[in-house]
Amino acid sequence: MFEYHGVTIAAENILKYCRKSRSDDPLLTIDEVLEKHDAILDRWCEVRLGGLVPTAQSFREVVSGETIAARPEFQTILRLIEQPQYKAILTVDAQRLSRGDLEDAGRVIKLLRYTNTFVITPDAIYDLSDEYDRERFKRELERGNDYLEYYKKINQRGRLESLRAGWYIGNTAPYGYDKDWVMDGKRKRPTLKINEREAEAVRLAFDWYVNEDMGMTNIAHRLNALGYPTRKGSLWSTATIKCMLQNKHYAGFVVWNRFKEVNIVVDGEITKSRPINPDYDVYEGRHPAIIDADLFERAQAKKGRNTRTKSCAKIRNPLAGLVWCKCGRAMSYRTYKDKDGNERNAPRLLCDNQAYCGTYSVTYHEVLEKVIDALRACIADFEIHIKNNGQNDAAKRAEQIKRLETRLADLRRKELSQWEKYSEEGMPKAVFDKLNEKVLAEIEAVTQAIEEARNDTTTVAYYAEKVMLFRDALDALLDPNASAEHKNKLLKACIERIDYNREGRGHRYAQTPFELDITLKA
Repeated sequence: MFEYHGVTIAAENILKYCRKSRSDDPLLTIDEVLEKHDAILDRWCEVRLGGLVPTAQSFREVVSGETIAARPEFQTILRLIEQPQYKAILTVDAQRLSRGDLEDAGRVIKLLRYTNTFVITPDAIYDLSDEYDRERFKRELERGNDYLEYYKKINQRGRLESLRAGWYIGNTAPYGYDKDWVMDGKRKRPTLKINEREAEAVRLAFDWYVNEDMGMTNIAHRLNALGYPTRKGSLWSTATIKCMLQNKHYAGFVVWNRFKEVNIVVDGEITKSRPINPDYDVYEGRHPAIIDADLFERAQAKKGRNTRTKSCAKIRNPLAGLVWCKCGRAMSYRTYKDKDGNERNAPRLLCDNQAYCGTYSVTYHEVLEKVIDALRACIADFEIHIKNNGQNDAAKRAEQIKRLETRLADLRRKELSQWEKYSEEGMPKAVFDKLNEKVLAEIEAVTQAIEEARNDTTTVAYYAEKVMLFRDALDALLDPNASAEHKNKLLKACIERIDYNREGRGHRYAQTPFELDITLKA
């Protein structure tokens, strides 16, 4: 053990953290990098502590980790440092803890500072309660973020150069190919080689689509019937065939950024999205083509000739995304019209996997009637709950929560007072640890009690809110002028999912009874 800034630190007081990122030596394997870091930290422990950090307190992670959210092991460490027995984090360098933006770095600094946690590296020790050490640590994290941004630019530039030269830089080979490595001078380069069994399915799909004028659904059915497996061993679907017929790798090209990651703000939070990028990169590839360029272009020219294809994607089914077949696939809304565009039969809900699961379809109106009946029954149940629970229930619950919140505020003030006495008035560490452990346990218990009180679904207020939601949905379903999109939004506020089953015999439009299992929103 050793002493730093008046604090005695032993091996059992330390959490060890090793992380491999993309900036590490690319010639070393993941295990080699982590073992190298372990060896460096273990040597430091033997010299300074006279022993090693316990295995249960050692954490490893393989992630570039620009954000704390992307690093579950480090999140575990941040939770553990709230416990008084842990006094330091041991790592190879400070940048392993954060190379993210200022928000992430600030969070790390704040958590380490107010839990009085040291950061130990073989070259330096940082005490975040000390202004000078805190500034040094902050500069080190900022330097790491600057380097990460620079490294990403250089890496992206190198990837683009490889693409322009025709090399395949994706992680997974497209169906019909296997990933391969070839020598280019003295360097190994990534490319693709044909997987003949899978390539047969690709050639057949293009031939049937272009030369036999076969639709994508029928192509999927025929490939399934002939026993051609997908990459994951599942059945072929229309969507899979559509993606295949648009994939330029099969004509000998390499593509990049077809689904480009972008940051968007939703409800004040930054989230990542991967929409289709119409301006993705396309270059002549080094790999062999599975189909010739003429056949590929004829397939692209044929797209859009199907008069049933709609140019917009407006919701026309109020039950969209809610009804699921017993086989686990979604039920689709289908309309049937004659050559003059007149409705021939009533709209139906049909399993997307019906050809294989055998579940018979049902008219949309039959399902809608049952959903309306279910909404009415739920509203009646909620009103009974309101009557039985009494009008004073909501007030009692609010009073209970108010008392708990007052108690929590008192405990927070008590915790802050203890920290001040410890840091400013010299309270003995052993006394502080005991008092702080007790107050943290009380805070956790009161916080949990508040959460349970708020989530108690027996209150009048809860059922009153449910009545309003379900009535809004019911009124919308009964309103012929309400849009399908509006109805769908209100239904999804009430219903989690609807599981459908109908065993049919004989006629394709079976009249056998069907079952709906409706799961309500919590």
